[in-house]
Amino acid sequence: MKPTRFTKADFAKICRELGKKHPVIDNILKTYGMPPMFQRPFDFETLVKIILEQQVSLASGRAAFNKLENRLGQITPQNILSLDREALRTCSVSRQKAGYLHHLSETVSSGILELEPLTDAPDEKVKEQLMQVKGIGPWTAEVVLMLCLKRPDVFPVGDVALVNSVRLLHEAPEMTLNEIETLGEQYTPYRTIAAYCYWHAYIQRKNIVY
Repeated sequence: MKPTRFTKADFAKICRELGKKHPVIDNILKTYGMPPMFQRPFDFETLVKIILEQQVSLASGRAAFNKLENRLGQITPQNILSLDREALRTCSVSRQKAGYLHHLSETVSSGILELEPLTDAPDEKVKEQLMQVKGIGPWTAEVVLMLCLKRPDVFPVGDVALVNSVRLLHEAPEMTLNEIETLGEQYTPYRTIAAYCYWHAYIQRKNIVY
């Protein structure tokens, strides 16, 4: 059985349904409007981009990716491997992330990680396969499930923006990650869409360009 996905056709409807059941989501929609359906293609280039965005602002991650793309012309495993770590550093890629990009490139080019079969794989299988790569942990794998594969029931408590937004909107600055994870369960089976709403509120408050 293929995993469930949400689509552009049902995204707004799900947001409204969540708003009817949950006052915090309703307030987000009334204050900031409907969230965008954040999405990215499921490919090697996207994995590179998400790794570069780890633990930095979206703007910093985007700037590093643009430098890398300008240097290589095309983001492919072979082109990444053509640059040593020092060359990657000239593209604003840290030594640690350079190692991650090399390992990702080696894993994909060797066939150890095949992306296409994961398109219809269960969520846990996708996470297991992606997390073979150094630098891809639960947060990265969950973001891929959400943005690339449109899986509807993911709530990444390792995401700083999501956590900060939940704490602010629920007026609970001391809320622990376990408590946030428990809170997220009320949005099942649409935790991803709820997370998009929290992200939307965070992005709007911070005037972040996504």
